[in-house]
Amino acid sequence: MEWYYQQDNAAQGPVSEEVFRAKIADGTIRPDTLVWHDGMSEWQPLSAAAPSYAAGGQPPPIPEVFAPAGARATFDALKTCARTGPSGNYWTFLGAGILWNILLGAVSPFAPVLFPLKQYGMANLALRGADHRQLSVGDAFIGFNQFGRAFGCLFMMGLFTFLWTLLLVIPGIVKAFSYMLAPYLVIENPQMTVMEAIDESRRLMDGNKWRAFGLGLSFIGWWLLAILTFGLLLFWLIPYQSITMGAFYRAVLREKGPRPAAP
Repeated sequence: MEWYYQQDNAAQGPVSEEVFRAKIADGTIRPDTLVWHDGMSEWQPLSAAAPSYAAGGQPPPIPEVFAPAGARATFDALKTCARTGPSGNYWTFLGAGILWNILLGAVSPFAPVLFPLKQYGMANLALRGADHRQLSVGDAFIGFNQFGRAFGCLFMMGLFTFLWTLLLVIPGIVKAFSYMLAPYLVIENPQMTVMEAIDESRRLMDGNKWRAFGLGLSFIGWWLLAILTFGLLLFWLIPYQSITMGAFYRAVLREKGPRPAAP
């Protein structure tokens, strides 16, 4: 992908992805700089066109106290990251989920279309929570502004998983883990296509599928307690586990590094 940017009221470029990131890092391109690439309808500030780039050219890392640079994040570190975000985030996450369920119930004939938007929006909440940003309910509804990407991402993930499941159940489960990071990638990288996000998720999850399975399994005790409390514990558990998985994505991204440049 090649980028253009405006400097001194004149368009500059095209520049490669690597050069573009370097100019963000050295301050030439700032969050308010107007940028454009093929496929965009108009020039936009970097902060709107590529929010993760505006944060410094790289996605925000998990706070160093939870995942020291170069270290492989432990389950405890990821869970600590999820528990120690801004006050009120769990309630916001829970409230957004309830609003989504009310909406899906009210327009049940359209639920199959809207459900991917819910999954996409809740993934956005989980990621923002893992980055220790203050959440808002509106963060769960970004899929309405990015309908094609949101629906396309979750639809293609479901389709590929279903096709693999037709062979055997186990391959389908394995592939589901392979694709699980795609929504985060689509949210953070507006220049990335849905298929590129799915391919990148496969790369990131190579060697991490059992780790993701183990992380999910580590919550089984809490789910048993939720049953014993007649579901009351779910008000805390669902945001906790979801934000932990957002932290898992952030950790894997740091550990694996950026994807190799196309030849």
